[in-house]
Amino acid sequence: MKKWLLYLSLPLTLIACQGGANEAERQQTLETEVMDLHDEAMADMSKIYRLRRNLTSLRDTLQVQSSDTATISLLTRRIQELEQADEAMMEWMRQYKAPDTLAHQQAMLYLQQEHEKMARVKTRMDSTIANAQKTYTQHEQK
Repeated sequence: MKKWLLYLSLPLTLIACQGGANEAERQQTLETEVMDLHDEAMADMSKIYRLRRNLTSLRDTLQVQSSDTATISLLTRRIQELEQADEAMMEWMRQYKAPDTLAHQQAMLYLQQEHEKMARVKTRMDSTIANAQKTYTQHEQK
């Protein structure tokens, strides 16, 4: 939760501190922040793919062994959560459009909204990865 609030407050703080910067510089700075956050989230995509593969393999092995259905259900849920986090990232990327044709005020509003959306996606990815990793670690040794 604290990370999410930090992500949301960064663009506003940055804009406030740049009182002397011109509009184009402020817009570029905010757009860079959005893209930096996107790049951080993209770096986590390989973790999502790896965890999804590992959890699927573990689930499939447990299913063959006719193991605990509660564990299989939990693994399936974690896999679905990883898929949803991945899709949230892909959806953001499909919808994002550089605000090159927008007036400054509209571009700034758009970029602030996109920053908030990307912060939510990143937070979702982080928590999903943490939950999946914890579940995998707990059940891979059984």
